[in-house]
Amino acid sequence: MTDDFALAAQETPLAAVIREEIEAEGGRITFAHFMALALGHPEHGYYQRPDLAWGRDGDYETSPEVHPIFGYLWARQIEECWQRLGSPEVFDLVEVGAGSGAFSGAILTWLRDRSPDCFAATRATLLDGSPARLEAQQRALDTRNLEAEHRLLEDWLADEEPITGVVISNEFFDALPVHLVERRGDALLEWHVTLEDGGLAFVLADASTPDLEAYFADLGLQPGEEARAEVNLAARDAMRRIANRVGRGYVLSIDYGHEAPDLYASWRRMGTLMAFRDHSPQPDPLTSPGLLDLTAHVDFTTLAATATNAGFEAAPTVSQAEALTVLGLPDAMRAAEERAHEDVARFAEERRAAATLTDLEALGRIRVLVLAKDAPLEGLRCLRSIAEAYG
Repeated sequence: MTDDFALAAQETPLAAVIREEIEAEGGRITFAHFMALALGHPEHGYYQRPDLAWGRDGDYETSPEVHPIFGYLWARQIEECWQRLGSPEVFDLVEVGAGSGAFSGAILTWLRDRSPDCFAATRATLLDGSPARLEAQQRALDTRNLEAEHRLLEDWLADEEPITGVVISNEFFDALPVHLVERRGDALLEWHVTLEDGGLAFVLADASTPDLEAYFADLGLQPGEEARAEVNLAARDAMRRIANRVGRGYVLSIDYGHEAPDLYASWRRMGTLMAFRDHSPQPDPLTSPGLLDLTAHVDFTTLAATATNAGFEAAPTVSQAEALTVLGLPDAMRAAEERAHEDVARFAEERRAAATLTDLEALGRIRVLVLAKDAPLEGLRCLRSIAEAYG
């Protein structure tokens, strides 16, 4: 692999575990296996850390941590989904990968204050892969006097009872483990993780599963010659299982990603895999396992096709900047400006948040995938054009 990936890994408790895994597997493991351990090892994984911080004090800042207005705007969309479903008496609102709990906290706060009938019908569930995160999310909602069920994601996915409502996620799919592949002529090879000089290193070998070749066959395209690319089999599986839990309703997925022709374009030579620490990209995803956040962009074409096979209708993705605009961000900012004389600092914070959330070079370029099953999709508020919303 190119020399932007260093060989030596900083010694962490997880590094020793990974070395043992590599030795037990005969000298190498897939990067997907490495990433699953780096993020989700039950004791040393990144998302299991008791000191994991979110927002400005953490390694990255997701939209819900920028400002509660992000959740308030999506609450408007959730209220409309409830109405389009016929205002059911029991309305499931499920957040997958609930992180700090800030997103659901803001959504439920807005519903309680602005849409009491919808709030009364809402049965909120926050899902995560970590018991520690579930406890933190519960504490976050408790501070707002909000109630929700807090469950392990795998347990919820294993249930068979269909729900009526909305499943929403923010930067969930891009944190699932990916396989790293590279095409050499007619062969699709895979980058594995091995041991070299006492550290962790990449090695190119045969693909670990025929599912990788089948993935591209289903798309009808291939990555460019000697171009690195990611394949997220875990995301496809998660979407399938989420879709199967929904009897009627909507799935709203907010994530960094692209349609497959763009994600796997021949000019994209280095893939999209990124490692972060202290808000800074790190050059080596193998360094300091358990201390770095790892992420790769989502293939929305495959996610939409997977849901369609489960009975959903998919809308073309829109950018977060577009969605937040038509959900009412300009109106919210006008209201903030009118009361700016009462609290200048608050107005400055709200204006900064609006700019951050819609910055097309950063959070604003996140894409939104909207799926509907036995529910009307056309004209949904977040899918309208700005001309329709404000014309």
